[in-house]
Amino acid sequence: MRKEEIRHDPIRQNIVRVVEYLKENQNNVLKIFLGLVVLISVFSFYNNMGNERIESSSEIAGLAQNTFINGNIDEAMVKFERVLSDYPKTSGALQSLVYLLSDAINKEDYLTAKKMIEKLKIGISSINDPVVKATLYKIQGDIELYDGNMDHAMSYYNKAVKSAKNPSLEIKYKLDVITVLLRQEEYKQAITMLKDIQDFDDIGFNEKNKAEELQAFATQKLGT
Repeated sequence: MRKEEIRHDPIRQNIVRVVEYLKENQNNVLKIFLGLVVLISVFSFYNNMGNERIESSSEIAGLAQNTFINGNIDEAMVKFERVLSDYPKTSGALQSLVYLLSDAINKEDYLTAKKMIEKLKIGISSINDPVVKATLYKIQGDIELYDGNMDHAMSYYNKAVKSAKNPSLEIKYKLDVITVLLRQEEYKQAITMLKDIQDFDDIGFNEKNKAEELQAFATQKLGT
């Protein structure tokens, strides 16, 4: 390549311009560079903090579940409340909420359960975990059923069925739907659903017994 061609090489000329610009504006370039470093550092810091919060919430929720399984219910509830209070909007908080709500429902403390549902920071429909989502819909159905709102209870139970993504859980929530149908005196529809449930191969022992009891009740009401 001749000297004339080197002098007019566009790539070389651009490199030279960039070098000259950096020399002339080295203070500004340094400020921009430092700014990027700070932004990256801040992002990394908060990202790590977020990951630590998620891990901590899951760890404490896991300990609380083990405590619950071992029969120390009151101690488990304290741990769940701590997770819900200290680590909101985490997977551990959602798991804790399910246990706290279930405990309230078992104690027939529907007012407390309703308040906890209302304080939920995100909508149930946006929850990714199908088991948690279905359980929360079921609990809302229980609350509406207690308040005598049959149509709302039916709606939540059906949402629980659709969200479950698990045949065994679907059966469990279908039995809740059937309970509402029986209260609405829709006995024929209830019996049709109960027969379908009992034909299911993997139906659990408790669910099978409940289905048989409900079918006997519905059949008696129809007088057949």
